[in-house]
Amino acid sequence: MNKVVTRGISGTVFILVMLAGLLIDKYVFTALLLFICGGMLYEFVKLSGKAAYLPIGIVYIIASVSLIYRLGFPGGEFSGLLILAFFIIIWSSDVGAFCVGSLFGQKEGSRKLAPSISPNKSWIGFWGGLAFSVVAAVILHFNLLSAIPLVHCLVLAVLVHCAGVCGDLLESLWKRRCGAKDSGNIIPGHGGLLDRFDSSLAAFPVGGLYLLIFKLL
Repeated sequence: MNKVVTRGISGTVFILVMLAGLLIDKYVFTALLLFICGGMLYEFVKLSGKAAYLPIGIVYIIASVSLIYRLGFPGGEFSGLLILAFFIIIWSSDVGAFCVGSLFGQKEGSRKLAPSISPNKSWIGFWGGLAFSVVAAVILHFNLLSAIPLVHCLVLAVLVHCAGVCGDLLESLWKRRCGAKDSGNIIPGHGGLLDRFDSSLAAFPVGGLYLLIFKLL
């Protein structure tokens, strides 16, 4: 099967599964998070090749997933809409960084974001991702995030984008040191669960803590 078609089909299935977990009920949501958390821990230990890395995985992965779970119960009642809003900002960041970076960040002389870790990432891609994140946050303010003041939505977009980039680079550094391209192959054409949630593992804690500090949950 054509690689593009494979990526398209698996990507669509991935999004549909995520939407089901976020929108059906708290039991499906809990089961989805447990599966994702377990899968990421498995990939982390397998790729590292040493069980000694497990405590690091527990701190980084389980703590982040636990906060995502907390965001699924704003006010004590289950609602996956806030988490969906987070993912929309993260996905907008990824799309913006990829599109702008591909168009303008690969030219000769363009400044790379972290060439020793991820040679294809550029500063112009970073700013493109930030712009897309901010636009997404403004749109979300009038829909899923209507209870959160616009200024906080904008700050949230900046924090989520910056943290997501750091999470992406952190996983890239880890994979580079392990000599691996992907963390797994559970999502055909996209890699493993850690590859899909590397940005989220950093973005959710930072954004979630911001909302908690300002009592916006």
